[in-house]
Amino acid sequence: MIKLKILTHHSGEYETTVESFDPQALNAQLNDREINTVVIGDKILSKIDVKVVSPIEEN
Repeated sequence: MIKLKILTHHSGEYETTVESFDPQALNAQLNDREINTVVIGDKILSKIDVKVVSPIEEN
């Protein structure tokens, strides 16, 4: 499992856990004109509001 931090343009900050993280696939979704929302873990976000998605390194 991978823990992700999601930052939005409206100052939102979320954490979620996913089984796998493919940044290239997520980037393709965020740049697809046919898609309005993206699902990241248990979060559903407007694609235009997503600013940063990054793995959280746990020590």
